[in-house]
Amino acid sequence: MQSQRIRTLCLGLVLTALAVCCSTQLVAQTKRSKTKRPTGPSVAKIRQLELQEKKAKEDFLRQQVELAKEYESAGLLEKAKDLLQTVQKVAPEVKGVKEKLGELEESILSENPNEIELDVSKGWGDPIARVEKGKKFRIQAEGSYRFSVETEIGPTGFANSDPIREMAKGVPTGALMAIVIPITDKGKPGKPGTPIAVGDSKEINPSESGLLFLAINAPQGHKCSGKLDIKLSGYVTTASGN
Repeated sequence: MQSQRIRTLCLGLVLTALAVCCSTQLVAQTKRSKTKRPTGPSVAKIRQLELQEKKAKEDFLRQQVELAKEYESAGLLEKAKDLLQTVQKVAPEVKGVKEKLGELEESILSENPNEIELDVSKGWGDPIARVEKGKKFRIQAEGSYRFSVETEIGPTGFANSDPIREMAKGVPTGALMAIVIPITDKGKPGKPGTPIAVGDSKEINPSESGLLFLAINAPQGHKCSGKLDIKLSGYVTTASGN
């Protein structure tokens, strides 16, 4: 009997402890549920941040424009152009930037003028200049020459699969054209690029650095004579090193 009472008493204590524990957890959960969740920033705070962002953007753009003016005054036109292009990308609505970029581009393409005579009877001949990838230059041509061809051809016309020895695709017959031959790391000529129709004027943005050649688009067997006056300007180094 005595042991039965002890077991009953122990069971009662365990049940009481479990009840207290459950009650404590319930109270804690109730308190947590009543805790307010953190709210987002106020409207005033958001407005303040937006004003700070706007001012930072305006300060950045103003600094870019001022630096561009200083670079232009120093004769570093490409640096000035890069800064204004950044302004145009960030804030295309800024007035006058597009027009100024056009002025800088024209100034760059008019710089470093060099004049040469091109003997049309020599085909591609020797390279007339070195050009750099992604650096624009301009070719202008004046004059006239005699064009004559003495050869037999079939119904398919002149061959145009080899731009160095044959007619060039996409270039009018007899027109002035240009080609860039890249220089490999070993200093040897690489695969020629695609001939570019020049005519009397052309601005070219090379896809490769290399040597620039000029010629008229004429088939094998041509007997052309005369010289064209060529003016090169922009990012180009002539064969004479100027």
